[in-house]
Amino acid sequence: MYGQRHYLYSQHADLLGNALSMRRTCDLLIVGSGPAGTAAAIAARRNAPNLHTLVIDRTTFPRDKTCGDGLGPGVVARLEQIGATDLLADSRPIDALRIVGPSGESVSGPLPTIGGSEPKGFVIPRQDFDAALQARAVTEGVELLPAHKLVTLDTSPAHTVITRAQTPHGHVSIQAKAVIAADGARSDIRRHLGIPYNSSKTTGLAIRTYIKASTHPFDHMEFHFRKDLLPAYGWVFPIERGHANVGIMIDAARYDPGNKTLRTMLNEFAMEIGVSEFDRANTGTYMLPYATSVPRLTHNRIALVGDAGSMINPFSGEGIAYGMAAGIEAAERAARNLQQHTAASPFGDFDDWFHQRFGKHFRASAYAKRLAQRQWLANFGVRAARRRPSLLAEGIHLLVGEGTSLSWRSLITVLAQGNSHLRG
Repeated sequence: MYGQRHYLYSQHADLLGNALSMRRTCDLLIVGSGPAGTAAAIAARRNAPNLHTLVIDRTTFPRDKTCGDGLGPGVVARLEQIGATDLLADSRPIDALRIVGPSGESVSGPLPTIGGSEPKGFVIPRQDFDAALQARAVTEGVELLPAHKLVTLDTSPAHTVITRAQTPHGHVSIQAKAVIAADGARSDIRRHLGIPYNSSKTTGLAIRTYIKASTHPFDHMEFHFRKDLLPAYGWVFPIERGHANVGIMIDAARYDPGNKTLRTMLNEFAMEIGVSEFDRANTGTYMLPYATSVPRLTHNRIALVGDAGSMINPFSGEGIAYGMAAGIEAAERAARNLQQHTAASPFGDFDDWFHQRFGKHFRASAYAKRLAQRQWLANFGVRAARRRPSLLAEGIHLLVGEGTSLSWRSLITVLAQGNSHLRG
């Protein structure tokens, strides 16, 4: 799967070692080479191979990206869209998810189907997954330049955007007909556009590490809404037998490091699930801009996608699937309109598309999260889900799918089934 990685990085080194032209032009510039940006680049090339697609990234490769590493059915569907599911061939598929309530009771169910993809997920360290996608993009004809940090943005020209990037060999000016910003939670392009970052009320904080425990099978993706973690939750995402990505997520506004730090919470959670040792060198924190505060995404010839556009599920912290979907859609629109020499924005009504596609899902996920943070309701929910498979399917679809179902009927079912369990 990852055999092309060293070749790809040697190509990067050659590019950086050469005297790059101080002025560059391209049709589509993508800033950021994570899954959202790279999927966008591949989609652009597949739809318009005659257009010059250029990707720049502020970092050098290979690089680790602190993340939960979970690739749900939505990511599988997006990889199918760009013809890249073969990148998953050597990875272990996961077909079920386990939810653990505050009382310790749990319920498990199958992952949802999205589109025509199989109901399965994967857990692949981002260093490997991102490298595989980047190598595929280069194979598709994308030009990829690492160590290019965007420092200025000029949107004044009528039909182009001019950016200036700092490299180890000086500054480079890049003129593009369209720009996709996929440069993360602290997006340089978002800042240059004057768009505020998410507030602490709509931002999550997370910490993750890697653990090995030969006595734990790690068969399912797991979400833990344990009493001692609320209002945070924990996850266990299995990479292989006895090896998993483990982490904690909490709303930034509710985080009190004076009471308990993220690292302390992670230590306690690891011990709770029976793990005393983990990879402290590979422990890292990161921010999650929730989709409860999505900014305007299109700005004439610029579109924000992924974390740059606050596309994080507020319930689960999942973001890769939505970022890839948005990146692909934005790239396909840009490719089509640039080939047709459309005078208007190359991204058209991209904002409307995104909100119609995911708006209801994010609202339902945010509501489910508020319920899960109430200990008694979370316990009732787990008990009800054990009795009603349809209710369990709704919850899983909100966590790792694109579900929009969280009706009053569902809430009444939770209360009725929970009370029935208490009486029994």
